[in-house]
Amino acid sequence: MADFTLAPGSPGHSLSHPPTPASRASRTTLERVEQAWSALAPTRRRLVVLGGVAVVAVGVAAAIVLSLSLAAAIVLVGFLAGAAAVVDQHEHRLPNTLLGTAMCTVLVAAAIDGGWTLVDVAVSLTMAAFPLWAVRYGKGLALGDVKYAAVLGAAAGLVHPFAGLLVAWCATLAAGVFALSTRRRRLALGPWLWGGYVAAAAAAVVFVQVLEMGGHSWPARP
Repeated sequence: MADFTLAPGSPGHSLSHPPTPASRASRTTLERVEQAWSALAPTRRRLVVLGGVAVVAVGVAAAIVLSLSLAAAIVLVGFLAGAAAVVDQHEHRLPNTLLGTAMCTVLVAAAIDGGWTLVDVAVSLTMAAFPLWAVRYGKGLALGDVKYAAVLGAAAGLVHPFAGLLVAWCATLAAGVFALSTRRRRLALGPWLWGGYVAAAAAAVVFVQVLEMGGHSWPARP
């Protein structure tokens, strides 16, 4: 459960109460996404659309330095993660179905690319998830946030093994600055993690492209 959310009555909080566990269980994941999208304010809808455009742009750039299967996986995970972030904003919960599908996508793409890519994915996953897992108790973070960070870190690892650290860093820094500037004590972390994934993947792609232009690669492979 992603309970690092806006407290009821605070600015920007939905007027409707989050669905109960029983009502969530009676709906499919697609229905949950559709309802969450309908509940979004117009401004937030535009942000989601811009995020989707950014995901596609990162995928196109990634196709220059990575295989098409990896680039496609980065885009697909970006869309699945975006849908999960929308649901988290509405329900304060991240759908396991979307997270599981995204992780399977990453693992299949990594396995097709080779053993070293699987290693990169594991390293990046750990770098994204461990910081959130280490501070989750008593800090308003739930296991859903950690799982979500793990999936996004794994996907970013398709580009570079250290990209997962950037996912967590970008998300927590941006969310912290926003919370301080708006004086909000609680925020849904899912949307910020999604933004961190897009930013981390973009930065990693640029980094790899710059290295390849100089005739280098990192990390070096035997």
